[in-house]
Amino acid sequence: MNKKITLSLALLSFTFSVNAQTGADIDTAIKYGRYDVAKKDLYKLIKTQPNQGRNFYRLGTIHLNENNQDSASYYFKLGLRAVKEPGINNIGIGKISLLNGKDKEAKSKFNAGTNNLPLNDYETFLVVADAYTKAPKPDFDAALEYVNFALLVDLKVAEPHIARGDIYFAEKRFVDARRVYYETSKMFPESLLPKMRLADVFRAGNEFGEAIKVYDSIVAKDPNYIDVYKQLGLTYADYARFEDDKSLLQKGVENYFKYHGLIGESLDADNEIANYFIKNKAYDALGDLVRTKWYTRGDNFYMYRYRAIADFQNGKFLDAKESINKYFDVQDKKEQILPIDYLYKGLAELETSRNEDGTFNEAVYKKSIDEMSKAVKENPQLGTALHQLGVDLFKDEHFEQAYFVFDLASKDEKSPYYVYDMYYKGNALYMASDKPMFQDQLHKAKSDLDNSLKKTPTFEAYLISARVNRNLNTATSLAQMEKDYEGFISLLTEKGRANDAAFKEALVEAYTMIGNYNQSINKEKATNSFRKVLQLDSSNEYARKQVQSTN
Repeated sequence: MNKKITLSLALLSFTFSVNAQTGADIDTAIKYGRYDVAKKDLYKLIKTQPNQGRNFYRLGTIHLNENNQDSASYYFKLGLRAVKEPGINNIGIGKISLLNGKDKEAKSKFNAGTNNLPLNDYETFLVVADAYTKAPKPDFDAALEYVNFALLVDLKVAEPHIARGDIYFAEKRFVDARRVYYETSKMFPESLLPKMRLADVFRAGNEFGEAIKVYDSIVAKDPNYIDVYKQLGLTYADYARFEDDKSLLQKGVENYFKYHGLIGESLDADNEIANYFIKNKAYDALGDLVRTKWYTRGDNFYMYRYRAIADFQNGKFLDAKESINKYFDVQDKKEQILPIDYLYKGLAELETSRNEDGTFNEAVYKKSIDEMSKAVKENPQLGTALHQLGVDLFKDEHFEQAYFVFDLASKDEKSPYYVYDMYYKGNALYMASDKPMFQDQLHKAKSDLDNSLKKTPTFEAYLISARVNRNLNTATSLAQMEKDYEGFISLLTEKGRANDAAFKEALVEAYTMIGNYNQSINKEKATNSFRKVLQLDSSNEYARKQVQSTN
């Protein structure tokens, strides 16, 4: 980052901190998830201005956004005792009622909260409409009713019109939503908000190129429009996943970094962008964030956690171990340590406990896996995260680390991913067998693949099992190799995928190996297998020679 940009961000941060005592700046901090900054100021304000009900409402809203209903309810109820604007807190209590399925109670509170509003206050009606739209059981009719109230208050602003489109959007009536946003954009050509919503519809329909064009037009019109950079960051991330093109993610990272810089300093904002990078597997960017923030936000001990994740994913295992251990040391609220944190701790320790020849000490390995298994048992949902993490590591050819993850995931035989966890576990051992982690690595791979096939046969497991048995190269294993290749061919045919171009090479391999195995024991079967090869690949000279030798 050049000095000019750094200075501008520093000034922006200073501006936020100086003015944060005003309600508008607190609302801005809440809007952009800078909850730690907003809460710090609000805790002061409710002491110095205990009669101002809206500050209690703001504080309760933050706690509600953080999924802490008890604290939110506490502050909303305190706000009802205030002298100025106590009624707004009924809106907060109504939201909690709605979240808990108490619809009649919610309606009563919303009615109380919208009585006696200032004549120009349409925003409160829109807040209620949004609550109904995003409720666990959305009530779109009620939402539209409150949007209509907002329209009665002020037809000459864009927001109530946009809110109609938001309801359609939530109902997945994308054509109707697009129509409303387009009409609103025509009505209010200077407003960027309907254009933002229009782009959101494109993004929801996987029309990422169209969405980006609209977002870029907003940037061209107003480069200081903060919200657009977050949406660009999210859209490019979705686009990268949709196209399986990591190069697209870089633009997402750049835009999210820009958004993060513009909203001002905040521990919560740091955590948000870190989680964006983790979700999108942008581990280089996560490492850059940690290095950048370490000097300005050293009091955010979550940075130890993020540095551990970045270092582990980037292959710096000793650094990862140091960082995750520090995180465990400084985190005084042990209940906030997540099962995934125990996973990274265990994986980092494993990576640093190899023997001199590169293999693992079996006793150390077993102890580490047992420790991490506790985390999995505490949170069964971690099994899904483990499976995805393992697949990502495998795809990136980090086969050893992938094995650790699948070994841990496969401890839960009830997991819906168990069959594939066992398959990947065996496959990872096979792929890493050139530099074995264990003395009997191929036998371990065979055992894992056998377990996968016993549970539910898959053509992937048959193929890798055949290769493992081929490499074991014993009379018994070669006989099993033939059965595995035949199982691969049979299941692929049964699934109707034998003609897929993606499997041509594997089928040529299977028929060739079956042919080679049978050359001395079943000449006819060998010849038929080589003929199958020629059907798949007429230019295969090896198969042609084998067929010709029998004529």
